[in-house]
Amino acid sequence: MMLSGKKSLVGLAFEGKRMKAVSLRRSGGEVKVRRLVQTALSLDPLTSEPELMAREIRNHLSAAGIADKCCLVCVPLEWIFTHQTDLPELSEADAASYLSVQSERAFPFAPEDLSVAMSRYQAPGRGLRVMLAALPLHHVNRLREVLKMAGLRLDSITVGIASLRDPTDRGGTVALLLRESGADLGVWAGGGLAALRPLDEEAAEAGAEGGTWDAALIARQIRVTLGNLPQGLADTIWTVRVFDAGGLAGFPLSELKEALGAMRLQVEVGKAATTGVRIGTGGDKDSAWVLAGMAAGHLLGRRAELEFLPPRSSRFKRLAGQVSARRAVWLGGTGAVVAACVALAFLVQYSRLSKLEKEWAVIEPQVRKVEALQENVRTFRPWFDDSVQSLRIATMLASAFPEEGSVWVKTFGIKDLSKVTCSGSARSNGDLLKMLDTLRKTGGIEDVQVLQVRGGSPVQFSVGFRWNGGGSHGL
Repeated sequence: MMLSGKKSLVGLAFEGKRMKAVSLRRSGGEVKVRRLVQTALSLDPLTSEPELMAREIRNHLSAAGIADKCCLVCVPLEWIFTHQTDLPELSEADAASYLSVQSERAFPFAPEDLSVAMSRYQAPGRGLRVMLAALPLHHVNRLREVLKMAGLRLDSITVGIASLRDPTDRGGTVALLLRESGADLGVWAGGGLAALRPLDEEAAEAGAEGGTWDAALIARQIRVTLGNLPQGLADTIWTVRVFDAGGLAGFPLSELKEALGAMRLQVEVGKAATTGVRIGTGGDKDSAWVLAGMAAGHLLGRRAELEFLPPRSSRFKRLAGQVSARRAVWLGGTGAVVAACVALAFLVQYSRLSKLEKEWAVIEPQVRKVEALQENVRTFRPWFDDSVQSLRIATMLASAFPEEGSVWVKTFGIKDLSKVTCSGSARSNGDLLKMLDTLRKTGGIEDVQVLQVRGGSPVQFSVGFRWNGGGSHGL
């Protein structure tokens, strides 16, 4: 047995609104109980607000002087679903897939909403069988959340009765764990845990009231449980061991022996030592010894028969593990539909593109011609004035000159379509003055000035004026 790396541990057990807690410390191969507390809770671990529940747990542990961080939890058997099934000869990978499908069929939850543990056993004439035990993942997550808020690190989730197997037994055993408010029943046979169930409400009520236990009811439950086992497996079970976890006082042991006599089952009281863990506590008188034995076994590196805390893994592995067979089919169908839709969209787009390419091939020559014309327009546009003001100025200026050619222009300039200068020659001063007079009387021409006059015959001149003809007039 390989020892765990942990030196201390706190074990917690919840039963309705009651909690048991035990603090243990390991020294070498020996485990000692340091603190023990049993108390009623005012809140329910599954339905109360996590912060309030965590505060109540922490207050009880602090009051008992328990400061351990690592934590093992024994959950009530009422939280567990069980199912037995044959296991064909398969590889480990195929066996895991097969059992996943079986759990999906057997339990009222999707596989991704359950934490499933299993125990394998041999059945005469049937080969290998498996008992599947499932804890709703909601319960696991709630315990994680509450205990984290209480300053505890959850290291294991199991059931207390799973620790009651005596490794020295050669035959099968029925373990009956009496609690303060009922009883748990477990069947060890074929080298594993073959059945697991809480007893009916009638037995639980009898125990809770502290009255007489109904031995006939308990015997009937044992017979029904063994009757549901494969044929021949019940014949390997010889002993019923009654363990005390707070409810043995007033238990009718002799009546149970008498009720089970016809089945040739021996009934005896189980001892703490049968768990294989010896701890320095009150022994059978201590109603928390089952929890202490389970926690001590965890400290000593003993693997719990049923472990419900999912292993830590990467996010990808957790997501991959949550895909059930049914969901895989659904996802596959959805993927096929999406792929078909994408292919159809590409086909429609390809068809439209082919049609547009054909239309372009028809109009492409005309488009090229229009583009060439537009390029010429862009090239020569600066040489043309859209408002034709320069042409109007030239016309007005020409109209002021005499028709017989006595005055003529050599240069002509327009600036900003308003400032005009011209230079030329006249045969005489009289011809020049006559031209200037006509120019001043022309509409749109203002501020006529003689800039320069030279010579006598011909007379060289330079004249400037301002054009105010407006941009709205055309020819």
